[in-house]
Amino acid sequence: MEYDKNMCPVVGVDGFISAGKQYDIEINLPEDNRSVIYGVLKDRYDEPVKDAVIKLIEVDKDGKTEERKPVTHTFTDKEGQFVFGPLCANKYYEIQIWANKVRHHKICATCHHEGKCLKGEKKECDK
Repeated sequence: MEYDKNMCPVVGVDGFISAGKQYDIEINLPEDNRSVIYGVLKDRYDEPVKDAVIKLIEVDKDGKTEERKPVTHTFTDKEGQFVFGPLCANKYYEIQIWANKVRHHKICATCHHEGKCLKGEKKECDK
């Protein structure tokens, strides 16, 4: 099997997958130099914070300025855990966290799409 070492391997199964068959596949992964960021978010009482928004930002430093580029975001699970990856080596990252201050607002809008941009329309929410 040939693959690009910088990409995840793609495994092909010859033939059709049919009912009543079991395919046993052995996969050998190449060396992988990518990394992950794993963390646990806890409050001041050392309790896990669930459903917090964790945003990953790549910080591009060219010596004179820093440009921040959003990469992705995730939410913490019930144990406060989050993970980002796989990440490229030799990059600078920062994490932004929003927790416990998220206010939920219901937004009611009617969108019209007639080959143009989507537009919201202000209206009263049903109660």
